[in-house]
Amino acid sequence: MQHGGGFASVRSSPLPLGVPQAQACVIEVRGDGKRYKLNLRTDDAFDGIHHQTVFDPPAGTWATLHLPLSAFAASWRGRPVPDAAPLDPAQLRQIGLMTADHQAGPFAVALRAIGLA
Repeated sequence: MQHGGGFASVRSSPLPLGVPQAQACVIEVRGDGKRYKLNLRTDDAFDGIHHQTVFDPPAGTWATLHLPLSAFAASWRGRPVPDAAPLDPAQLRQIGLMTADHQAGPFAVALRAIGLA
């Protein structure tokens, strides 16, 4: 990784995805041994603050992961935003998935379901 690696990401279009009083994001996923990030946005903006957490889905097998919303930290372009408003699950508008953290090479992650609980 001559230049420190890059990233790949995908996210939903803005939709009313909020669930008042949700405590976790539940994701049914099959991984490849790499680390991923899940991003939650409470607005319709293309760029801006999102709340993010990392997760390590098991390689080659389906698993249901419960990611506590308290583990999601505010971020902007990979940098922490410590004074951002806390994540409000009732206002969720976009969900995104990212691979980064200097992980070179191909990747393969599959999702069957994702939502708030």
